[in-house]
Amino acid sequence: MLGTTHLLFAILFGSIYIKYVGAHESLFLQIFFAATLMLGAMLPDLDSKHSTISKQHPTTSKIIRIFSGHRGIMHSVFIPVGIFLIANYMLPELFGLPPELFVGFLIGYISHLASDIITIGGLELFHPFSSYRIRGFIRTGGKLEMIIASLIVVYLLIF
Repeated sequence: MLGTTHLLFAILFGSIYIKYVGAHESLFLQIFFAATLMLGAMLPDLDSKHSTISKQHPTTSKIIRIFSGHRGIMHSVFIPVGIFLIANYMLPELFGLPPELFVGFLIGYISHLASDIITIGGLELFHPFSSYRIRGFIRTGGKLEMIIASLIVVYLLIF
C-alpha cells in the first residue's frame, strides 16, 4: 500500500475505535492519539528505502534495513505486541504514564499490517519464525487500491 492509503486505513480504524470505545476527554490526549496513530501507520515502512518515513529518517531506515528487508520483522506481529507489553506494563510503572497513551500507535501499526496483508506482496506475520505469507489481491498503487482509498474517504466524510 502507498503511504496515503496506510494513513487512510489508520484514520478509519482510529475513528471506529473512537466511535465504539470513545475519545479521550483531554485535548492533549486527543492530539497525542492522532499523532501516534499516524506514526504507527507509517513506522513499519522504515524498512523500505523508498517510503516517505524512510526519506524523512534515512539513518534510522538504513540501520533497520541492516537487520531486516522490506516486510520483514517491522511487518510482523512482534513489534506491536512488544510495544503493547512495554506500554501496558513498563511505562506506567516507570513513568506513571497511562497505557491509553499508546492505543493510537497500536491502532495505526495494526492498520498498516492489515492493509499490507490484502496486497499481492502480503506479509509474513510471524517473521522470522515462520515464512508463511498471507497474500491478498490488491496491487500496491493500482486502481483497486485507489478505489478502496476513495471509499474510505467517502465513509469518513459520511459517518
